[in-house]
Amino acid sequence: MRRTEDAGGPVRRVWVPQVAVDVEALRVRADVAEARGGLDDAGRALLAGVRRHLDKAGNAAYRRDPLPRRLTNWWRGTLVETAYRHMHAAEVQLVEVAGLEELRAEIRPAVARANAALNREDLRQRTVDDFRQYATVAQLRPRLSATMRDSFAVLDGRHAQLRSFRNILLMSALLVSVLMAVTVAVVAMYPSVLPLCFPREVVDTSTGAAVAREAGVNCPTRSAVTGPQNADVLVVAFLGLLGGALAAAASIRNLKGTTSPYDVPVAVATLKVPLGALTAVLGLIAIRGDFVPGLSALDSQVQILAYALVFGFAQQLLTRLLDQRAQTLLDGLPSKDVADGMPVPLPARPTPFLPDAAREAAPS
Repeated sequence: MRRTEDAGGPVRRVWVPQVAVDVEALRVRADVAEARGGLDDAGRALLAGVRRHLDKAGNAAYRRDPLPRRLTNWWRGTLVETAYRHMHAAEVQLVEVAGLEELRAEIRPAVARANAALNREDLRQRTVDDFRQYATVAQLRPRLSATMRDSFAVLDGRHAQLRSFRNILLMSALLVSVLMAVTVAVVAMYPSVLPLCFPREVVDTSTGAAVAREAGVNCPTRSAVTGPQNADVLVVAFLGLLGGALAAAASIRNLKGTTSPYDVPVAVATLKVPLGALTAVLGLIAIRGDFVPGLSALDSQVQILAYALVFGFAQQLLTRLLDQRAQTLLDGLPSKDVADGMPVPLPARPTPFLPDAAREAAPS
């Protein structure tokens, strides 16, 4: 019998221990079902299929099969999805060899998982009381199996959605980074193409209007120079990066933790940093083009740098919707396989799980 222990060194992926423990727990349940006896040929074939699923889940978790291609497997989630889907299939199939008491014990976790995964209006939603009417294994087993299969399918689909959202964020971050790198390189060579300097004006403090101009211009790198400097765009982009990093730190602080193997909060933060550089450059251009009322000119180099930092952080106004979307996806999927820790509505007075006839005969 094959086992799923890792023989390839330390495991650095946080989801692997969860898979390893769950796979071994399911394997024990399969061994107990076989040791209990009373299985026909179909039952023994089903247990063999369960063990094959568990072997494949362990092999995927420890990167033995499918063969690891670091970037493609990470991008497509091949190993993650293979491990969990095989583990889910094994758990559903174990219901087919479970006894009545085991089936009853599985009702509440299955209902909690379904409540977390399915919409309220979904006709597949079940409650604990819905299962009380099924008093025999033949009645309870197919319905419980269907509930587990449906909830696992929805949770796996949501994880695929989470992975797609992460990939979109990372692709956007890459495109913005490439765009900014090209822009910085071109403007650094030809600073007059995208000047980030402002005329030196004497402003009337009472009216706020410019009354005179002095010689030279104020630039991000220096004050009172004759024209744009090569390093102007580098300084503005760097301060925008700092502002974006500050916004990323603030957004991560507000996000809750997750057991998902996909680092969506990190992807959101990765996008904010280069986007801060972009908004810093665009913000100064907008001020220079008189698109911001009351800010037709900046008085000094320090003021230009301060606005570059502020515009770098201001991209949070654009990306806060991404923060909200990421948190919504994470809240909707607190765990990959089960809805552990989710409250299940309980009846006001707990009643024993009895067949209809026994319940009628029981004293009130």
